[in-house]
Amino acid sequence: MKRNRQAKFGFTLIELLVVIAMIAVLISILVPALVASRAEGQKVRCLANLREVTSAAFAYSSDDPNGIIGPVHSNAKVFLAGTGYAEYGGGPGLAPYQGWYDYFDPRTRPLNNLIYGPRGVAAGSAPGDRSNFQAFQCPGEERGWQEWPGFGGMAVEVENPYFAANGTSFRMNNLAFNDGTVTGVYGRSHTRIPDTSITLAFLEARVYQTLWTNEVTGTLTAGELTGYHKKLGFFNVSYADGHAGFVDFGRGTYYDHLPQYGGKDARGTWGRMDTFPQELFNPHRPAGTSPPGATQLPPPPPPAS
Repeated sequence: MKRNRQAKFGFTLIELLVVIAMIAVLISILVPALVASRAEGQKVRCLANLREVTSAAFAYSSDDPNGIIGPVHSNAKVFLAGTGYAEYGGGPGLAPYQGWYDYFDPRTRPLNNLIYGPRGVAAGSAPGDRSNFQAFQCPGEERGWQEWPGFGGMAVEVENPYFAANGTSFRMNNLAFNDGTVTGVYGRSHTRIPDTSITLAFLEARVYQTLWTNEVTGTLTAGELTGYHKKLGFFNVSYADGHAGFVDFGRGTYYDHLPQYGGKDARGTWGRMDTFPQELFNPHRPAGTSPPGATQLPPPPPPAS
């Protein structure tokens, strides 16, 4: 009587090790590719949002009697200096004056009216809530300012996304100084911007930080910063003619200051932040008056109806 023998199939230890090694190789190839693809997608969406914000600034300029492309919030005059970077639009922020029922309540920000409509913004969302104010977000942003030796940015802007701190991921080019004057696009019409194709309009916040960290004109330890999309020295920016791109602000991109502007110009292979030889602008006092002295801020405005 014959006994049927059934063949037994299985992997030997060596075969298992080979399979595991092959899987590990595939993972090592696929994971970086997936991460890179995700990062590229975030960069593209960020650029799309940046273009939308810049387009809204152009619409604002068309409606404004003076053709202003960089909106000046009606409460800017309350302050002696330091406005023009975030209160143009976006949601509530953790930073001072950026919340609901505060000086720069999102319902009062000029570009919000154009993007969301006159009644399209209602109080209630929390700072950093990414389900709201999506046009003002840069996917991929994890923190605002980069930690850097000697850099004095507010902790709330270092420890949180710039969107959570100020309601927008994008800083307006408000190249400003301690006396309250500005030579960026803030408060300017197109006719007062010498070359719109190379003058920055809106930008990742860390572009502004490179003013202090570049090796040519910076005042802190020199070094390249990392943009929201994890590439050293590269950032998403838009220009005053409406175009936008992923641009290099790293080593070797800054030019020396021009002597006639007293160190207030900022230019490089990437373009320029200043608008010289146009005169400086001060949004915090009427034209022809002297800078005011220190003053106590009035109470916040009442809630919007």
